Amino acid sequence: TLEPTPTVSSIDVTEVDSQAGGNQTIVVTGTNFSAGGTIIFVGNSGTDFNASTTTYNSSTQVTAVAPKSNFLNAQEPYKVKFTSSSGVSGVSANGLINVDTAPSWSTASGSLGSVNENDTGNFTVSATDADGDTIAYSLQSGSLGGLSLNSSSGAITGTPTAVSSD
Repeated sequence: TLEPTPTVSSIDVTEVDSQAGGNQTIVVTGTNFSAGGTIIFVGNSGTDFNASTTTYNSSTQVTAVAPKSNFLNAQEPYKVKFTSSSGVSGVSANGLINVDTAPSWSTASGSLGSVNENDTGNFTVSATDADGDTIAYSLQSGSLGGLSLNSSSGAITGTPTAVSSD
């Protein structure tokens, strides 16, 4: 018997946070899927890894589960490949999965320094993003006490609010 070649046309998750821990569940849509098949994620350099589990839903849909940490930023975008139990396979025409890696702080945690009363403060915090995404800085809680934060550069500048007493 001739087995039709499977096709992979789309997935429900297009971005994986590889640093979040745990597993990523991805529903794969295509044609000619069969029970007992395997989903394989193929990186842009050709390196690949199998899903931990592949569940057959129908001839047009399977569900794959894989550790988020297996998706490497340097290998994006990942293509998705379905291989039947008899070895017939089909791969997506394009990369379908990108990896979203959280920014890394270049500035160490802790105190940025101090400013004397009536002096001007000038500090900078910085981070880099492996994905090349734009980084936006914001104050999560508290107050900068007369200083302001530039949301695009990370610069903290201004004259601090005067203390009420020595």
